[in-house]
Amino acid sequence: MAATYGIEALSAGGRTVDWSTRMYLHPAGETTTSAYFVWVVRTPGGPIVVDTGFTHRLGRLKGLPVDQMRTRDELLEAAGVDPAAVSTVVLTHLHWDHFDVEGLFPKATFVVQRRELEFWTGYGAAERWHRRFLSDCFEDDIGTLRAGNRLRVVDGAVELADGIGLERVGGHSPGMQIVTVQTAGGLFVLANDALTCYRNLREWAPPAIHLGSIAECLEAMERIRTLAGGDESRICPGHDGEVWTRFPEVKPGVFRLA
Repeated sequence: MAATYGIEALSAGGRTVDWSTRMYLHPAGETTTSAYFVWVVRTPGGPIVVDTGFTHRLGRLKGLPVDQMRTRDELLEAAGVDPAAVSTVVLTHLHWDHFDVEGLFPKATFVVQRRELEFWTGYGAAERWHRRFLSDCFEDDIGTLRAGNRLRVVDGAVELADGIGLERVGGHSPGMQIVTVQTAGGLFVLANDALTCYRNLREWAPPAIHLGSIAECLEAMERIRTLAGGDESRICPGHDGEVWTRFPEVKPGVFRLA
């Protein structure tokens, strides 16, 4: 029998965006809250962190209202996570709001899909339109992890630990991966930006931002729905403010998912 784990979503806060930035071809004019998260999977060997979030420095550069948002250091402290003690960080994809290391998690190994890494260290980084999705210190962060032999590159579906799995689904980003976690309530899916919000599933509309194909986005959504048995309470999207009301807030900015 697989082990079961707890999961928390750590939220820095959010900003108001148009729904057309969350659901493909949605008419402009209706707004929602885009929330920002880092996830923590509680294991007997210590926490596994999913994505890094971003510094206030980078958030300000990207136009976020960071003065009204929690820092990731504050969130990790509230969750009782010592960044220096974290040994594993899963990178669902390498966009700036999910991968901005700048010295955080100094002893951790970072797990990324090969297709994601190859795209963003090749064509994606070189093409100026795509550069908007990267942090301004992307090359430095990747270089530091490579130099320290702290970058674990995987291909496709991988069992990270008993009851914790990774799957490449693509769509939103070429090597976008989801994280599945066995919990006491069943298999939970950290869908991240393969599912920007719950409305993607409810209205069957792919995420507005998709560097892959629409077909790949829809396949990813179907996979997420299947893994969770159609139960939204066992899914966490990447940017939905509904998470704040759906799950209990156990510490400021810390939401217990399972």
